[in-house]
Amino acid sequence: MKRMNQDKMHLINKIFNNEAIRTVWDKENEKYYISVVDIVRVLTDSKNPRHYGMY
Repeated sequence: MKRMNQDKMHLINKIFNNEAIRTVWDKENEKYYISVVDIVRVLTDSKNPRHYGMY
């Protein structure tokens, strides 16, 4: 897996339903990377969103 160059990224916190969603903008490739764990947490109110899809 290719590691992201921190000099070319910035962390952006997006707000969805009054909850922060961690988002990283890759300036060089002009792409957003969004935390799936944060999306699951907001949409499901899961207390442990990292394990949501494991059952």
